[in-house]
Amino acid sequence: MPPTTSFVLGASFLLKMATTVAVADDAPHCVALNQTYQTKLATCRNESPTNYLSGRTWCAVPSCADAIKAAAHRKAEGCDIELTSLPLSYCTDQCLKDLEGYQRLYGSCSEANTTFLVENCVMCQRMFPQYASFQESCRVVATSNDSYVANFYNVLGTQFDYCLRQFPTAGLTFPSPRIPDQSSSNIPVGWIVGVIVVGAVVVAVSGTFIYRRKRRGSPASCQRDTLTVTTLSRCQPSHSPANDDGRRTTAATQPSFHAAAHPDIRFDPYMIRHRIPQQDIVHAALIASGGFGVVYRAAVFGRDVAMKQLVPSKAKDAKAAADFMREIRLCARLDHPNIVRFVGVSWSTLVDMAVLTEYMPHGDVRQLLETDRQHVAARQFQWVWPAAVCPSRVHTTKAKVARDVAMALRYLHGLDPPIIHRDVKAKNVLLSSTYEAKLSDFGISRIITTVDETMTSNVGTVAWIAPEILCGARYSTKADMYSFGALLSEMDTMETPYSTSGHSGDGFSNARIALLVSQGQLQPAFTNAMPRPLLEMAQQCLSFRDEARPSADDVIQVLESYLQHPA
Repeated sequence: MPPTTSFVLGASFLLKMATTVAVADDAPHCVALNQTYQTKLATCRNESPTNYLSGRTWCAVPSCADAIKAAAHRKAEGCDIELTSLPLSYCTDQCLKDLEGYQRLYGSCSEANTTFLVENCVMCQRMFPQYASFQESCRVVATSNDSYVANFYNVLGTQFDYCLRQFPTAGLTFPSPRIPDQSSSNIPVGWIVGVIVVGAVVVAVSGTFIYRRKRRGSPASCQRDTLTVTTLSRCQPSHSPANDDGRRTTAATQPSFHAAAHPDIRFDPYMIRHRIPQQDIVHAALIASGGFGVVYRAAVFGRDVAMKQLVPSKAKDAKAAADFMREIRLCARLDHPNIVRFVGVSWSTLVDMAVLTEYMPHGDVRQLLETDRQHVAARQFQWVWPAAVCPSRVHTTKAKVARDVAMALRYLHGLDPPIIHRDVKAKNVLLSSTYEAKLSDFGISRIITTVDETMTSNVGTVAWIAPEILCGARYSTKADMYSFGALLSEMDTMETPYSTSGHSGDGFSNARIALLVSQGQLQPAFTNAMPRPLLEMAQQCLSFRDEARPSADDVIQVLESYLQHPA
């Protein structure tokens, strides 16, 4: 095997790792056998050179081969074996043969997202059973037969994600990783994985030496933001994403959004696979800020992204930080064309944690409304345009934006369990480079918009909140449909709900609006220019009784019909 591609079994590191944990067995004969094993390990460490081109070279050192025999003898005598023990049959011919096969597959798999060839992804698939053979023939000490799978995902998760997305018809499948507890990591994979290329670096993790290739600012990391949103299927392959049209899926086909995970996403294997090193985030420029969060425009591997962080004062608040991480986890699991796409997450400490999403160059619909309102004589953001008309500034219509938002709501409400956005308004609807509307803000604002906070802000979101929420009653997905009706009013009047009709002049505060809405005495207004079919639909959405409101699927049908046959 050529030196540049061989699996270099770093024996000095292996030996250091192997002596870090002694066997806790009080049986007299085991104490003696353990002492013999430790002595032979020490001798091997002193007599062996620091670098090896193969496992066979290492086994050719007599004291090292004796250390393997001593490890196996302990097992044969019924002594407890620590996870850091040398493989009990490492120097057998079958073990070394399986090891060499695994080395080749690992090397090819690790380059899967840099070569862009399906052959490398096939090597990733073959690597799993090959390691299982190596583990069996070498008698690797492990907590379970499949505990290595989670380690593979931690090290090669980006490659697996790339393969599944880039080659969906190749029939690739990877075993499902189980999240191990901190006391049961598969130690031997640590020193086996990553000693794959000359020049590898050693990373110490909880006393385990893991060899990895040095990271480069290369396609290996770049692919993370081109894969759209990674669904739970990689964590739970027995499940599949929601249907493309967002209709409700059963528990048998829809991934759970409440699967067990570490509460801190910095230690969640699923989220770690989406981590983007801070040094790869460049050209950050502040574009928005508030009392709870800040948003930057930045670039990752040449691609524009939006980066959201908590303000420092909130980042130091345990509850705010926990809520932010919970929302980041939610964003990572949403995958729909009309929801702003999750790109990744970044952190060096808890205080500077950030979520990265696709950058939407045309801003939000609120900005579009305010800009178009200034062109009184030539407004271009209309409910629909005749086929012969081609607007020069705004390449979408209000009806299309409404349909896109309804599609996002149908997806969210069709999940099991359903997700309620709770803050559907023009400011949270962003426009892509092609003017496709996408629902955003599943993070900070969704967490902080309680009734109390909303009513104390100057221009809060109380105008879009359903009566049942304002009353403190239980609410359902129909609360979003009320907000959707308020959004239609906002697009029709080009004003924030209740800012027209003289309410502001009457001195209506947000608290006053909330009181009247909760009593059914106040609703958002519409103009005479509102198309009749859409006006009737909007008024149904704003029904005081939630059961009288249409579903997202219902409003999509109305909007699709209107777009095909405008009245």
